[in-house]
Amino acid sequence: MGPRRAAAPLVALAAAGPWSACVVGTVTQDGDKDEGEERCTGGENQPPMPPSILSPASGRLDVIPDDLVIRLSEFVDPDAGDEHRATDVEIWRMAGGEQVLRVWSARVEDPAHLGEVRLEDGTFMAGAGLEEWADYAVVARHRDSADCSAWSDWSDPSAFRTDDGSTYWFGGDIRDVHIDLPQGSWDAIQAQANPPGCVPYIRQYYPGNVTVDGQTYAGAGVRTKGGCGSSRDLNGKASFKINLSWDDPNVSGCPETRRHAGLKRLTLNNQVQDRSFVHERLAYHFYKLMGVPTPRAQHARVFVNGQLWGLYLNLESIDRRMLSRWFGNNQGMLYEGTYWCDLLPGNVPPPEMDESPEDSTAYCFSRKFHPNTCEPPDPSGDPETFAPLRELAKALDDMPEGSFYPEIEQFFAFDTFLSMWAVEEIINHWDGYTGHITNNYRVYHDPSTGKWTIIPTGLDQSFTDQGMQVTALLATRCMAEEDCRAAYRARLAEAVDVFEQADLAAMAAQIRDQIAPYVMEDPRKEGSYDQFVSGVNATINFIQARPAQVRASLQ
Repeated sequence: MGPRRAAAPLVALAAAGPWSACVVGTVTQDGDKDEGEERCTGGENQPPMPPSILSPASGRLDVIPDDLVIRLSEFVDPDAGDEHRATDVEIWRMAGGEQVLRVWSARVEDPAHLGEVRLEDGTFMAGAGLEEWADYAVVARHRDSADCSAWSDWSDPSAFRTDDGSTYWFGGDIRDVHIDLPQGSWDAIQAQANPPGCVPYIRQYYPGNVTVDGQTYAGAGVRTKGGCGSSRDLNGKASFKINLSWDDPNVSGCPETRRHAGLKRLTLNNQVQDRSFVHERLAYHFYKLMGVPTPRAQHARVFVNGQLWGLYLNLESIDRRMLSRWFGNNQGMLYEGTYWCDLLPGNVPPPEMDESPEDSTAYCFSRKFHPNTCEPPDPSGDPETFAPLRELAKALDDMPEGSFYPEIEQFFAFDTFLSMWAVEEIINHWDGYTGHITNNYRVYHDPSTGKWTIIPTGLDQSFTDQGMQVTALLATRCMAEEDCRAAYRARLAEAVDVFEQADLAAMAAQIRDQIAPYVMEDPRKEGSYDQFVSGVNATINFIQARPAQVRASLQ
């Protein structure tokens, strides 16, 4: 969407001297007359340059209205001697990429104030505030101080989306989650707790009551999670998946949509394979800095049937809402790859399994969205089958040797993949997609671009000195072509600079200080408190030594 133009003149008046005309009154972006404003339509005076919106950055998500600060570029005018007279700032409701309703406006006459404009500095024209999980855009224009002054064009809109309340979960505080399971659910969950080996494994949800902040969600769906390395049963420190809006098959009708602070699903990881308790939060943060789509993460305490179960990682579930934070269209298909599961035709279930109620565990891919009469798919999105993944695997398989890069960019977000790969190498995430196990990832198709993106998960076994062997299809095809190797080397060099500037060592120390009391009280942790402390120290040492190691490998 292009910028809307400056207001048009309403009343033309004769003018002497160098001015061909002056007008009284202009029209704002929504057509209201801007009373008492005088604008030159000809002559020697030139309008100022339109400002740039420095904050919020275009495309920013999860903006909390109380924390919203609008910052504009400095006043610039082509006429010598013309100074700043005023700036108009507006917030518009967006729909379909277009500005549809002006909801707030402010006039700033002090140029020093352009560095920090807040909602309390203006007036709401529609409603009493910004709505949750809604799309808006900021626009602004400058006015000069000439005798017959001029307004600039309106700036390009800087679009943003407000928080849906879920920042509550991923901000500074550690939240408590209480799970209460009746005996029948306990027994059923316990029976499905551990997979039969390092293979895809499907578990069912069972009813339980989940309480957060004193609010109880009766009949929520609860199950355990985890692969052959991290799964634990209810006698140990089991990981949990919770769906507050679970559709219980024993209850007729469709379930009520329930969210707590924006989330209807909780993913609670036990972190038994990371005695430091800090790897995942550090890794997800680094991926985000590199622009790789990843869920948000924060710690939480979990209680089961009134007993403290321990400190967990509360990881944002990769659902439609999470996808909308990263992609232009969240109605594409999402698949999970586990254990030596690369993007090969033979790994994708055949067409006859598209209508099966459950994905066959004979194949290493599972689909994360299924046909559901209570949540009918968007007709403009992908079919909720394996068909899109089969098309991707075939497209990759059909690419001849020597013609992989940059041709791959036609249907894969390969620039994002290079960033993801660079992060995996720097943090030594050997249990991810590019490592020799080809594990712990989702692959998503964005209908708005037609491109696929890999979303990394399961980052607990990172920041270690364990060797990493790259065997994944996308990486090995890239390394076979010099231009792709050069692109990866350049991205790795950029990523190690970001890694160093991020000061993850200080972040690790901050997380350690925050969670130390909770680690100490954790009754089901599988390591000692001293192992936690030494694990954090080892992680900090890894972070401090890693940039020099990577730069040496680049040479």
